[in-house]
Amino acid sequence: MKKLFQILAIIGICLSLDSCYYDSIYEPIADDDDGSTIEEVTYNNDIAPIFGFCSNCHNGSQDPDLSEGNAYNSLVPAYVTAFDAEASPLYIKLEDGHQNQPASRIELVKTWIDQGALE
Repeated sequence: MKKLFQILAIIGICLSLDSCYYDSIYEPIADDDDGSTIEEVTYNNDIAPIFGFCSNCHNGSQDPDLSEGNAYNSLVPAYVTAFDAEASPLYIKLEDGHQNQPASRIELVKTWIDQGALE
């Protein structure tokens, strides 16, 4: 009886493993003409929230002035070279580890600059 139970258990396990096949059909994602899917990044919508806590130090007493209403004009063009993040002092400073910003935020700043540093 014990041997019969073992055989039935093995058969049951084999059948259950064989039935774990997922037949999914994925529709291809249509790419843009240039193959990118990057959305437009703007200062007001995407970058200002990143620099919100920076205004504790950069409040007018330390350059650049990142206080509300002054931040964009303080950054562009003095610290941001539009369309060229690699040459922008802001991006270089962040990439060097200023205030230990996460890589995702630094990449967002890079995208913003490379897209023209839109307000």
